[in-house]
Amino acid sequence: MANVSEAPLFGRLTRRGRLMAKRTCDRRGHAFALGRFLFRTPTAWEYAAAVACGSDPAAQRWLGWLPDSVVEESMRGEALRVAPGTGPDWTTPDPQSVDVVAIDLGAGRCVGLVSVHSGEDGGPETGGYLAPDYRGHGLGRDLFTAGLLLAHEHLGLFRVRAGAEVGNVSSGRSLEAAGLRRAPGPPRYTLPNGRVSEAWWYQHDNPRPHRCAGPQARWLTV
Repeated sequence: MANVSEAPLFGRLTRRGRLMAKRTCDRRGHAFALGRFLFRTPTAWEYAAAVACGSDPAAQRWLGWLPDSVVEESMRGEALRVAPGTGPDWTTPDPQSVDVVAIDLGAGRCVGLVSVHSGEDGGPETGGYLAPDYRGHGLGRDLFTAGLLLAHEHLGLFRVRAGAEVGNVSSGRSLEAAGLRRAPGPPRYTLPNGRVSEAWWYQHDNPRPHRCAGPQARWLTV
């Protein structure tokens, strides 16, 4: 029997094993595998690691988060070392977004995040990002395919859109590789930090969507 000092560590490792084996959705969260990645509702520590994945200047050029949402460079390395499957439950998710963290099971690390969230018109949009060393290898296709799966096969959505800043060619290519196609939309959009940019819009439809047992986005205007 584990002694008192060993119990917290034993519980954390047991939790890690359970979460890494999880491949189906339940009321606590979503989980599905795609390619080399496991996509899953994150723990609080995993979410912090995912935020760090998009906090570098190259990503922020396109994401444009508010300054207090960006993980400072001095803290980024520590956040990225989080072991998947550890940490407490994430108790403060965005009330208008369903987020899943991308976990590279082979490398044992959190490498990005994809979401389905409420767009400016209230309709569903998907978006996401990868850690710096996972960019430029064609993995954006899997990331955005996961966004489509989350929308159509888990949240029961017939249509999902995505935006990319004009000039962000790699993002546009990844969206099209995942199956989204260019669609009409507002010529400009405003990033969280207030920067206004020109936009390309993409769309994907599924006439037979499905809802899983995981948390649903009933706040979305479908």
